[in-house]
Amino acid sequence: MFFRHPSKRALREWLEQETHDPESTIDEHLGSCDRCAALLDELSEAEEYDLGTALAAIYTPPPDLSDRLERRVVERLDSRVVLDVVSDLFGAGIETSKLLLMEEPENE
Repeated sequence: MFFRHPSKRALREWLEQETHDPESTIDEHLGSCDRCAALLDELSEAEEYDLGTALAAIYTPPPDLSDRLERRVVERLDSRVVLDVVSDLFGAGIETSKLLLMEEPENE
């Protein structure tokens, strides 16, 4: 008899066995412990969860994906336009400064 509850790992291993010895300590414990019996039910339901269903849930795009992507592309394009304008204005200031501050070479 178990003096403590079996671990989830022990319960999973018990579930994976094809045959169960009715006199095993886990069988005996499950017969008297509602908590472990409920945990075993949860584990068995999780085992029955179809892999295809799990993969479909993972790889199915969210319904608003195209809207979010379009919004991000527009934001990026807008930020590039602003950056181009700022860099052109900054570049114009530098070029103007060069023209004003550069000394003309002396003619020999």
